[in-house]
This record gives sequence, structure tokens and C-alpha cells, in this order.
Amino acid sequence: MDERRSFKRLPAEVEVKIRPVDGGRSTTAHGKNLSGGGIQLMTNEAISKDTILEIEIVHPAPMDGIEPLRAMVKVVRVEGELPPYEVAAEFIEVH
Repeated sequence: MDERRSFKRLPAEVEVKIRPVDGGRSTTAHGKNLSGGGIQLMTNEAISKDTILEIEIVHPAPMDGIEPLRAMVKVVRVEGELPPYEVAAEFIEVH
């Protein structure tokens, strides 16, 4: 089977802090996988498609001098009718 994705996915079982840029409340999600184009999350909060989020990926073992990855993402897919919801988001900007 041919791989049609632009980027390979890597497992990313990490804590991810998320906050809608429209002023919604901050919450925590759990990373499922990560690629050069985006991130897949599991969250107990319902998030609508096309929502813009600020995210912070928290490294499970903090290291001196290594900052968390911060980015702006756009939600492109949400699956699930009940929590946990599977959310796929594409990177807009990485800080």
C-alpha cells in the first residue's frame, strides 16, 4: 500500500495543554501522534472543526534548556459522539 501522507506519524503519548484562541477555557488533552503537519489528540472536551487552538506539548521528562513545543493549530477533524473525542489538527504556526 502506498503512503499518501506528506509526513510520517510518530507516537506522541504526552500531555498537551490546549486553549481556543477565541477565549474559551484552557484544558488538557492527551497526544496520540505527531507529524510535521499536525497532531492527533484525545480530549474529554468537545471541540468544533475549524477551531483555532494554542497548544503546548509538555515533555514527559523536563530537561534543562528544552522548552515545551508551542503552536497554533486548526482542528480539521473530530471523531466520536462521546468523550474521549479524537481530534486531528494541522499546524498553522510553531513557536
